[in-house]
Amino acid sequence: MSRSFHLVRRLGEIAKNYPAFGPAAASLSRLRAGVHGGGLTYVASTAIMDCMLADLGRAARQPLDAYIAELRGDVPLSETFETESRRRKLAKYASWDQRIERLTGNIGLYYALVRELRPTVVVETGTATGSMTSLLLAALHRNAHGKLISIDLPAVAGKLSMDIDVTESETGYWIPQGYRDRWDYRKGDAKVLLPRVLVEERVDFFIHDSLHSTSHMAFEYAIARALMPENAVIMSDDILWNPSFDAFAKLNGLKAYAPIGNPNIGALVNKFGAEEHALGVGVAEPAG
Repeated sequence: MSRSFHLVRRLGEIAKNYPAFGPAAASLSRLRAGVHGGGLTYVASTAIMDCMLADLGRAARQPLDAYIAELRGDVPLSETFETESRRRKLAKYASWDQRIERLTGNIGLYYALVRELRPTVVVETGTATGSMTSLLLAALHRNAHGKLISIDLPAVAGKLSMDIDVTESETGYWIPQGYRDRWDYRKGDAKVLLPRVLVEERVDFFIHDSLHSTSHMAFEYAIARALMPENAVIMSDDILWNPSFDAFAKLNGLKAYAPIGNPNIGALVNKFGAEEHALGVGVAEPAG
């Protein structure tokens, strides 16, 4: 693991555990990204959406807090949460409200960006119980636009970085029935299915949350960048497991962001430089 990544990971951990250090961590990470011409920068949890939208040349229609309030009042999500929590005797969160309280710097950001950007096709790798999947589908439902393609293998505890068992029939059990009409679940390995989906579909929004190994994460980011259009969004969970996300952003000169409240989540806007535009981006059509 590089010294550079060790520094940025340590900054994120300190900022999360000691909020008063947050502004200093943000400044140091921004300086580091400037020196490298790209890489990970820490920003306030409530500001990351604005940073992403600024890179797209636009302002937010409403603040992150307004989207968190939408989630809090989402009846299908809350009812499914309560039903499944009782049925499965899950005690991680005492209530839907308690779960929402932890979303601002977490998966609530995914929901807010989907609401703001109104993507036509969202792709995620990794589904398991459907915790994040359900929020993405809720955002698409409220947009009345778009679909979600989820690529995953049934979760087996102790294998492929999973700590839970989820059978194929139970995959996505947090997803309300009324939100499943916009969901396309594809069972299989992302190494096979992800390139195929990205070629067949014009994907606006990609999220990595599958196998968290260095090589697999690097593969997914590189494939997403190469096969998605400019200004598409690339996001990832568990970016502090290894240097892949930060290294990907630095290599390609991309500005990447992580919320101080949860520095394990990364987000960036896909941009191509002059060289790529001159030589060609996307998939080339055969001559003749």
